[in-house]
Amino acid sequence: MIFVLTGKGKGKTTGAIGMGIRAVGAGRKVLMVQFLKIPTSEVSILSKLRNFTLRIYGEKGFLVPRETLERNPELREKGVREVGEGDRQLAKEGWSLARNFVEERKCDFLILDEITHAINLGLVDKEEVLSFLKRFKNEVDIVITGRDCPKEILDIADLITEMVAVRHPYEHCILPREAIEY
Repeated sequence: MIFVLTGKGKGKTTGAIGMGIRAVGAGRKVLMVQFLKIPTSEVSILSKLRNFTLRIYGEKGFLVPRETLERNPELREKGVREVGEGDRQLAKEGWSLARNFVEERKCDFLILDEITHAINLGLVDKEEVLSFLKRFKNEVDIVITGRDCPKEILDIADLITEMVAVRHPYEHCILPREAIEY
């Protein structure tokens, strides 16, 4: 099946990790590929789980397309950067690893964390992802996370959960906290 965790609210990655841990508990082999992220606090515990493989493909900094930075140059002062060649290469490597794990039957539960962001930034080809999902949805459980999930993926998903942001500490200038946001 295909599970989509999307929306502007918090909890998409956390929900996917919970699903992955449950899968490991049921004897499944999990691969979690994180796109456009850097290591966060959960890495230390997930690396100790047998049958849970986590691979991270990201560089530091919040990414936006070049056009967005050109229209809003003040974003650079807030740590926002444009998509670069390093991001493209890392996304390509992450997507290749995910495909190979599934094709070679090295996992039976796949988490593609933030792949929607990679697709929307043009780092991973949407049509290639769609083809892969259609081909393997009856063989492997696949969890997709990230904001603004493309409609074509939503159309073939078996479960869609939308996280809604009702209130967030960022609105009150409270910075991200270890163990909560990273």
